[in-house]
Amino acid sequence: MKLTLVLRDKKHQLKLSTRTLDNFIERIKTDTKDGAVTRRRQHLGDGRFIDSYDSQYPSHVVYPSAVFDKDDNDNLRMKKFNGVVALTVDGLEGQDDIDAVKRAARILHYTLAAFVGPSEHEVVILVKIVRDDSASVILQEKPELLREKSEILQEYSAITQPHREIGVTSLPTEEEADALCREGHRMATAIYQGILPKPIRLEAATVRSSFRLPLDDAPYYNPKAMALPVSPKPTLVDHGDGSVDHGRLTTTDLENYDQEVSRQTQQLMDFLNTHYQFRYNCMMDCTEYKDRSHPYLEWAPVDDRTLKGMTMKVRLAGIDARDNDVRRYVHSDMHLRYNPVIDYLWARYGQWDGKDHIRRLARTVPTKNPHWVDWFYTWFLGMVHQWQESNRAKYGNQSVPLLISAQGWNKTTFCEQLIPPELRFGYTGNLQMDDKRQVLQQMAQMLLINLDEFNQISPKTQQGFLKNIITLSSVKIKRPYGRHVENFPRRASFIATTNQADVLADPSGSRRFLGVELAGPIDVSTPPNYDQLYAQAMQALYHDEPYYFDSSASAEIIEWNKRFSVKTAADQFFLDYFEPAVDETEGEWISASAIFNFLKQKVGISLLKPANVATFGRRLSNMPNLKKRVTRANSEYLLKRKKA
Repeated sequence: MKLTLVLRDKKHQLKLSTRTLDNFIERIKTDTKDGAVTRRRQHLGDGRFIDSYDSQYPSHVVYPSAVFDKDDNDNLRMKKFNGVVALTVDGLEGQDDIDAVKRAARILHYTLAAFVGPSEHEVVILVKIVRDDSASVILQEKPELLREKSEILQEYSAITQPHREIGVTSLPTEEEADALCREGHRMATAIYQGILPKPIRLEAATVRSSFRLPLDDAPYYNPKAMALPVSPKPTLVDHGDGSVDHGRLTTTDLENYDQEVSRQTQQLMDFLNTHYQFRYNCMMDCTEYKDRSHPYLEWAPVDDRTLKGMTMKVRLAGIDARDNDVRRYVHSDMHLRYNPVIDYLWARYGQWDGKDHIRRLARTVPTKNPHWVDWFYTWFLGMVHQWQESNRAKYGNQSVPLLISAQGWNKTTFCEQLIPPELRFGYTGNLQMDDKRQVLQQMAQMLLINLDEFNQISPKTQQGFLKNIITLSSVKIKRPYGRHVENFPRRASFIATTNQADVLADPSGSRRFLGVELAGPIDVSTPPNYDQLYAQAMQALYHDEPYYFDSSASAEIIEWNKRFSVKTAADQFFLDYFEPAVDETEGEWISASAIFNFLKQKVGISLLKPANVATFGRRLSNMPNLKKRVTRANSEYLLKRKKA
C-alpha cells in the first residue's frame, strides 16, 4: 500500500511523491531536516494565522485513501484506491490524552495505524475498509440479543475477504471511491467512538481527505489489520417482524445499532471501574485489581477465577457481557502502568535527613574487614541503581557481598531485611543454579537474589555461568508459551552467604565478591529505617556518587579475597614442602613446572588432580607473600624448602 504526499510550492506548482505505508510510518518518527513540523506546531501554539503561514512556508499534505498522479493541467487524478479512511480525534490537551486515544485505537482490529497529527493536539487513526456488496442485511434485534458489532463484522470479513479485496482495488471511478469513503468513515466513527475518550472530528470524508505531515516518535502500526466491511450499494433492512425493506440502510438504523453497542460497552466499563480499581504492574507483567468494597484488602493479580467472578457480577447487574468482554477490558492497555519499585524510590527522593543510614546498617555486621562499611555503601548504591536501569544499560551491578560465618548468625535474615516490606516480593533465596532459564528469569523479575549456601556452587559454575551472569545488564529469555526470545532489563543484584571460608574458586582473584568474615552474630533486632535508607541512596545517585568499584578498589578486593580462595590438594602439598622466602640468601628461584614435577614425584599425580602445571602456576601467582620473577623461559618463585 502506498500513500501520496503532495506539495504545492510558492509558485503553485504541484509536486507529488509516493511512499509505502511502512516507509511512511518510519518517516514520521523524526522531523524534516529543517524542523518544519515542529516549527509549524510552534506557530500554531502562538495563536497566529496558520493560513498565511502555510502559504509562505508550504509543507507536504498526506492523502491516505488513494494513490494520485497529476494530469496535463497539473490537477490531481486518482490512480488507485487504498481502502483506507482517516479518523481524526482532536481537542487533546497533553500526552496523557494522546496515549489514551492510542490505547483505545489498538483495541479494534481494523486500526491500521494511529499517530499524533500535525498540530500535536490530535491523533489520526487510519482504518482499513473493504468493499462488501454481499453484506446486505443488517438485523435490528432487541437490545438483549445484540452482539458486539465489531465482532460480527470481523468474523464476516475473515470469511469473505478474498473476493472483496478484489472489489476494493478495482473501483473504476472516483465517485464510487468517494461513496465508499463516506460510508466507511461513518461506520468506523460509530464503532470507534464507543471506546475513544475524546470525540471524533465530524467531517465529510472523501477519497481526497488529507492532513498535513505529522510527527510522532512512537506511532502505532499494525500491517495485519483486518478490513471493516462497507457496502456502498443499497441494502436490505430486516425489522424483526418478518418484513424486509428494499433500499439503502438509513442513518437512523445504523446509529441506533451503534449506540446500543456503545452503550453496553460503556455500561460494562463503568460497572467494573465503579466496583474495582485496575492497574498494570509492569514488574510482574500482569493486571492487578482492588475491590472498592473491601478497601483493606491489598492489590492482587487478576486470575481466571477472579475474571469469572467479575463476569457474574456484571451479568447480575443486567449488563449483557461475556467472559471475553470482561477479559478484553481488564487485560487491555487502557489501564495505567504501575512500577512498584520506581514509585517507591521516587516517593523518597528529596526526603533524606542527612544521616548516614547505609553505613549504619553495614556496621550491624560485626567483622574485622576494615573495608566492609565502604564496600557495602558502594554495593547498596549499585543495587538501587540497578533497579532503575533499562535494557539499554551497558553494565549490571557486578559486586556480590559474601557473608561468611558459622550457622545461626542471622546472615539470611540480614539479607532479607535489606528489602523494604513493600518490595519484599522481589527477594528470593531459593535459586537453582543448574536451571539457567530460571536464573535469567529471576534476574529480570527479582530485586535481590541471595545465593544461600554459596559453598555448594561448584568451582566450574563459579568460574563460568555465575561469573557471566553477574556482569549482565539485560537478559534474553522467552516467556512461558512465548514464541520468540525477548530482551528484558536485569533488575536483580546478588548477595551470598556461606558457612565455609575457603569458597572462592576463581584463581584470578574473584574481584566480584566482597568477602566479609563475621566476628559475631548480626544484630537484626531492629529493622532498618527503610524510608531514610533509600532516600539516602536516591540522593547519592542523583549527585553521581560512584555505584561501582574502580581499578584501585578492585585490586584491594582481590588482595583481601585471597584468604577465601579454595585450597586444592596441590596447594596443601606445596605448603608441606615449601614456604615463601624473604630474599635469595635464604631461598632459591624455582619455576612452577619444577615445583609441580617435584610434588608429583613425592605424592603421585593422582593426588594432585584436577590441577595441572598451568592452573598450579596461576594459583602460585595469587599466593600472598610469594615473590615472583618472569624470565625468558617461564615464571619463577622465591621459595625456601622445608625440612622433612
